[in-house]
Amino acid sequence: MPLLGYKQTEEHRRKMSEANKGRLLSEEHRRKIGLSNMGHIVTKETRRKLSKANKGQIVSEEHKRKLSEFNKGKTLSLETKRNSCNSM
Repeated sequence: MPLLGYKQTEEHRRKMSEANKGRLLSEEHRRKIGLSNMGHIVTKETRRKLSKANKGQIVSEEHKRKLSEFNKGKTLSLETKRNSCNSM
């Protein structure tokens, strides 16, 4: 029986969520997900919702260090630098 148009019950959705928690995806699978999202335009409303959801989250010192290491040595384009200056 195809599930198209069928609404899963809350209990079933919870069970599916629990079953998939902690599941590791292969590197190839992650790459394919990234490629499918590439070029996807996010609306201003969605960006606002994401911003609101992420506000107030506490980031660990280790995570900050990893972000810092990742971004070190990156050269910013002239346009990016200009936008950064104008936003302040």
